[in-house]
Amino acid sequence: MSTKKIISMRLFILFVNVILFNALVHAGLKDRAFATHNIGKVGYFTTNIGQFYPYGGQFEKTLEYPINSGHICMYRQCLMIGEPANVVSAADGRFEEFDAIGGYNSGQAKIAMSDNPATWPATGWPIKDAQGNPIFLAQQESYCVYSDSTNWRYKNNKELDKLLDFRVYQTIYSWGVPDADKFLILKFEIENKNTRPLTQMYFNFYSDLDIGGQENDTREWSDDCINFDKSRELVYFYDSNSFSDEWGLTNPFLSGVTFLKTPNNQGITDWHWIDVTVDEVAVNSAFWDSVSYYLMCSDTSFFHNNPRLKVSDYFHLGKNPINGTHYDDPATTRITDENGNLIGGAMVAYICNGPFDIQPGERIEIWLGVMVGDNEADLLEVTDKIREYSRDGFNISVVPAPDLIGLPGDRKAYLYWSNKLDVEYSNPILSPPVNDLEGYILYRTTDPSLSNWEEIMRIPMRDKAATSVKARAYEFIDENVYNGFTYYYNLCAYRIAKTGKIEQSPILADLENLSNQPNAVQVKPLSTPALNAQGLESIKVVPNPYIISAVWDEARLGNSPFGEPIRNLAFTHLPVDDCTIKIFTIDGDLVKTILHQNGTAREEWNLLTDANRPIVSGVYFYHVESNFGEKVGRFAVIR
Repeated sequence: MSTKKIISMRLFILFVNVILFNALVHAGLKDRAFATHNIGKVGYFTTNIGQFYPYGGQFEKTLEYPINSGHICMYRQCLMIGEPANVVSAADGRFEEFDAIGGYNSGQAKIAMSDNPATWPATGWPIKDAQGNPIFLAQQESYCVYSDSTNWRYKNNKELDKLLDFRVYQTIYSWGVPDADKFLILKFEIENKNTRPLTQMYFNFYSDLDIGGQENDTREWSDDCINFDKSRELVYFYDSNSFSDEWGLTNPFLSGVTFLKTPNNQGITDWHWIDVTVDEVAVNSAFWDSVSYYLMCSDTSFFHNNPRLKVSDYFHLGKNPINGTHYDDPATTRITDENGNLIGGAMVAYICNGPFDIQPGERIEIWLGVMVGDNEADLLEVTDKIREYSRDGFNISVVPAPDLIGLPGDRKAYLYWSNKLDVEYSNPILSPPVNDLEGYILYRTTDPSLSNWEEIMRIPMRDKAATSVKARAYEFIDENVYNGFTYYYNLCAYRIAKTGKIEQSPILADLENLSNQPNAVQVKPLSTPALNAQGLESIKVVPNPYIISAVWDEARLGNSPFGEPIRNLAFTHLPVDDCTIKIFTIDGDLVKTILHQNGTAREEWNLLTDANRPIVSGVYFYHVESNFGEKVGRFAVIR
């Protein structure tokens, strides 16, 4: 199939996904929901229908690293679970074979997230101990339940006897601390709700990863290779030429999947890669159930005996280094062009475990990790860390987060926090438990992508001997700020590990999680308003003079993500009540009339005239007319 046809096919599927998703939503499928894990360095999207990509066609934070960078490497990840010739698949959003079970979230199309109680069902967090208290393993968890009871094919054809009738209880765990912020852990509990045993079952974590991006123009999705490491139960994707045209980045990050716990304790029992041109031909046909199952269990006889299939499209055994037909040779993914240059391909990986049986009423567990690495060595190191944590029950050391309060002032940001951690915290891992925290680190950034935090202060913990908690035991006033700009602050408690490494509370990674992380706040300093006629004398223009090419202007908050600054100046100390600002040239020509009605002491102007044209360099006068009287001043603009 030609490249143009491949692109057309993907665009068509995306278009159909959007239309059908909207139609299904309007049809009242209220239990379907989604969520984004965003506490660590990786943004990871999940649904409660067995998919880990947005079924509406958008790709926000779909295995994005670093989070908010726009560097997204997933086209699709999803589940395939089934027995011979009957596979329940979430590999296509056009027709759903899994569907949500209601009652596990608040009903707002958001999956229950541990750090956002507003998403929980009325009964509270779904995972509880014997006393009904919520149980949390990670700093951020999502929980949902879905089943094959509405499998579109058999439900629509009234072939209910073909429904496997099992449920999947899905929990995803993520952390925002160093050494644990580049991976997520996915736990699947599969329960047999049928009256008969489910036998010869296979589980496939279907993965279509596009290292370097998904842009069709640069074809970044079509130049990948895959490696397999049985010793780590790991399959991972990497870019063939180690360059992303879409991101303009040398050595784009790698991503992979490691199996941690399986019902037969054999990890990855089968893995194969196929080209998307083969995979997307008939992924939801009944015939594809047989294709999927026999590929998942590596039964080549089905493919040899079926004239519709080309065996070499599904099995790439190469030198077949281990275990017969069960594993493709990773060297076969290193596809070259006619000149011998490594070009890779558009690849999908079937990453499987089986066979296993599930008796009626029985639940089995499958745990896996999804990770990223800056390079191959880093990805392997992250994988080893995941497996180490898994052996230890994911008892990941987490430093508690203090509650930070931020208040705006006039060219100041007031920050407060209590001594609650000083007084009440003790590390339960230690014997006897003691407070091993050293103090607090305060970070600040003006970057809304939260990519670059600046440490502005480190304070020793001074109240360990205190007996009472004071709400404002600690205070810091940041006077190195400008009015009208938004500043983000993150307060971390920290300790020194035995290795000498600093362990600290999580740092905010995504603005969408701001309200859920108590140790992060945003503050926008504001000027003091004029309260009377005398106060009008404080009105000023900042900066003055305004130099458009100034470094200050190029770096200010509000720049578009494409690097073009939003140029404006501000009138400060205005009355809070409505007033009118008129701007004139030095010759007295009216340039701009601004109605100040925002209820603050500040009004910004984008340097455009009433005719929406940029002003020229020169000296300008302004006239403020208010209930308190008038104020006239001047400012200069230099290009």
